[in-house]
Amino acid sequence: MIIYGWRTTPIGHEDLGSKCPHCGTMLSVQVFVFQKYAHIFWIPAFPIGKTGGSNCSHCKQTLKPKEMPQDLKLSYDGLRSRSKTPFWTFSGLTIFALLVGWGIFAARQSAAANAKMILAPQAGDIYEVKQGPGSYTLYKVSRVEGDSVYILHNMFESNKRSGLSALLGKEFDPEPEVLAKSELKELFDKGTIDDIRR
Repeated sequence: MIIYGWRTTPIGHEDLGSKCPHCGTMLSVQVFVFQKYAHIFWIPAFPIGKTGGSNCSHCKQTLKPKEMPQDLKLSYDGLRSRSKTPFWTFSGLTIFALLVGWGIFAARQSAAANAKMILAPQAGDIYEVKQGPGSYTLYKVSRVEGDSVYILHNMFESNKRSGLSALLGKEFDPEPEVLAKSELKELFDKGTIDDIRR
């Protein structure tokens, strides 16, 4: 269950020297500005605007900006323009950007590691293979002799890449296919070999 919504936090407050438009009491009116922000699991995601109002400490009348008389509205608008959006209301966007950056970095590191491993195959390496649209399987290196790599094909396949982990416990064909290291590299470069587990 994802808990999301919006909240507000106070970012501006000012006591005015004018009188209340409702009860006429002097020096009793205050204006407030609040920052609205979206949240996911109570983590601020991004700001979504400012809101506010006025309050009389004597008669307790509260007015929204559209209900305020002109002079009170001008005071509110001035406070609103001076009130800055807190940086922490962008926390969710910052976290998301960091996660995306980390994901890109990790993917590049993995691709670089795979590019090295395909050039030096070892017995026990598992290759995740994309056979076609919606068809994935595993190859296992049984042994390497010089330029020849002996590959065992998994006897099962998955229609999703995420299902390949379940194939690790499944049976491999005992008859190996012999490929040259250059052929393995070509399969990797074409994207047929998608990932390498060592």
